[in-house]
Amino acid sequence: MSESAVDRAARALDLIPYILKNPGIDLSSIAEKFGITQKQVLADLDIIFLCGLPGYTPYELIDLSYEDGVVTVIDPQVLDKPRLFTESEAIVLNLGLAIMKQALRDESTIQMMEKLQVKLESKFKRLSDVSFVVKNPPNFYEVISKAIEEKSALAVRYHSISRDSLSDKVLFPLSIYVSEGNYYMSAIDLVSMQERNYRLDSIMDCALSDVSYEQSDKSPEPPANFSFKMLTRNLFLIEKYAALFQSVENIDGDYIASGKIGNAEWLQRLVISNAPDLRLLEPASLAVLIKERVNSAIDLY
Repeated sequence: MSESAVDRAARALDLIPYILKNPGIDLSSIAEKFGITQKQVLADLDIIFLCGLPGYTPYELIDLSYEDGVVTVIDPQVLDKPRLFTESEAIVLNLGLAIMKQALRDESTIQMMEKLQVKLESKFKRLSDVSFVVKNPPNFYEVISKAIEEKSALAVRYHSISRDSLSDKVLFPLSIYVSEGNYYMSAIDLVSMQERNYRLDSIMDCALSDVSYEQSDKSPEPPANFSFKMLTRNLFLIEKYAALFQSVENIDGDYIASGKIGNAEWLQRLVISNAPDLRLLEPASLAVLIKERVNSAIDLY
């Protein structure tokens, strides 16, 4: 049975403090304690050996040894204590559960969250003294949720902040998510047939539409291949947009990231806003459009 990354990460957080409390423990005992094979223990230790604090030099990495079947932790960094919630962490977790309960519509999931909240309150008595006021969802949240549930399209009047303009759109909503405190809708524009993201507080009007995704006379545009070069000082882009990249290579100190994307307009803005640290390599036609767009902006001055 395959394991998820979450399962392995959770076990890794427990492995280090357990080995510290049992110095010189052998692999077979660790495997028996955690209910896994010795091969899996070694695989976990190989991953832990590459983990550490920002900076990621040998001085910040977790240091351990596992020779002749005996495991020893030399430098645990900050993983020297077992996983235990502090009262502050429990409050933050309870707050997160309260927010997620409001955003979800699945009753079984909500009931699971409520059971977890009851369990937390039984362990941390002061949680019952803390009240949470969750901000109401933005306008049109319910109608968008209904459209997602019923697989219906939406007639939307949208205010683009970047262009400072209003436009009428027919969208097929896919999901609602929260990022940096703002609600967003991921949807397919049934005119351009591209998947894009829209801030809910920028929607001026919204209603269910009779148009269906299948009735559109266009086919979705296939995602285009792209690649760009990044200087190492902009390495955070690799982490921020990791879902876009199919590969990242370090070539002569710079990073070449490549992947697929369906929204060429968004890619243009990403490249321009991060220039000169980021340079688009592919597609060449889009690089030409970016150059023309930048030159037009310079001409205004």
